[in-house]
Amino acid sequence: MNLYNVLLGIAIGDAFGAGLEFQDRNWIQKNVDFTKFINVRHLIKVSADKLSAFTENYYDWQYTDDTEMTIGLIKALYSKKEFNENLLIEKWEDEYNKGKHEKGYGRNGHGSMRWFFSGEMTIREIKNFQRNRSTPGNAPAMRSVPLGFIPSNLINKYAEINANATHPNINAILSSQCIARATEYLLIKKGNKENLIKYCIEKVNLNGEYKNYLTSVNKIKSNEILTKSNYETLCGHQPIRKPYFLDGINGMPSDSKYTTGCVLYILKNSTSAFDALKKSIFLGGDVDSVASITTGINSGLYGVESLPDFMIENVEGKQYIEEISSLFNQYLEGVN
Repeated sequence: MNLYNVLLGIAIGDAFGAGLEFQDRNWIQKNVDFTKFINVRHLIKVSADKLSAFTENYYDWQYTDDTEMTIGLIKALYSKKEFNENLLIEKWEDEYNKGKHEKGYGRNGHGSMRWFFSGEMTIREIKNFQRNRSTPGNAPAMRSVPLGFIPSNLINKYAEINANATHPNINAILSSQCIARATEYLLIKKGNKENLIKYCIEKVNLNGEYKNYLTSVNKIKSNEILTKSNYETLCGHQPIRKPYFLDGINGMPSDSKYTTGCVLYILKNSTSAFDALKKSIFLGGDVDSVASITTGINSGLYGVESLPDFMIENVEGKQYIEEISSLFNQYLEGVN
């Protein structure tokens, strides 16, 4: 297992997915053939006054908050300081400011964290916003892959800290834990992917809602052509309805639980990094987070050779990712 491949896959899934984020599944399946980068963020169906949040400071092949915050979490781990919420916030802010210093602008994305970076909200206010939401965001899940590599007895604890730093919401916590456990199962334990969801159910103390959801996802037959009913099992009502985002389109909403279920389904039913990327994008909706996680994990499992050359050549930050991977590997050698 190559940590560089994992982080490279995360960045590629994130960057390619970002150009197609919040588009309708039917449009994507008709118009995307994975031979070139497509940026249609200007077509996201939100009001004109909100569109700039998706288009401003976004450029082709730049990774977004998924990769940035994953790197920040890794830096928190290898700092060897006490792993806590304050350390994570510090490292995420440092990573955001690093990008801002180098580019002259803050990286696109960040959901509710953009209010912190802009000074509009404190972390306490953001946590209060996320705490009791019925649809908590998927940030804790999108940045939790590295936690699958730490000692097994620490995974759930650290994954909970990761979620609580910004999203102290039970579904966000469970999502962070499930993604970390999926990483451990496939890349450390080399488990049979047919039992992936079962492993997550065993290792994470799921509530009834979450356990029933993952059990239903696990019943979808491997590699069958997905029906509307299957998509509704994976993603909730189709088209998406409020309070889920983005209402009115067919796809996966920006939600921690549905992100996790879709990730686990794709990991169970994909055969390469590129296969995972395509299956993730073809979901529609908030595809960059799913693509980032699945392409990253499968790049560690199968290698990056299946990914088209143009993706590997054009994605942002390969040298930087290599440096981070090396430092993370040194840290892991010392704790495992």
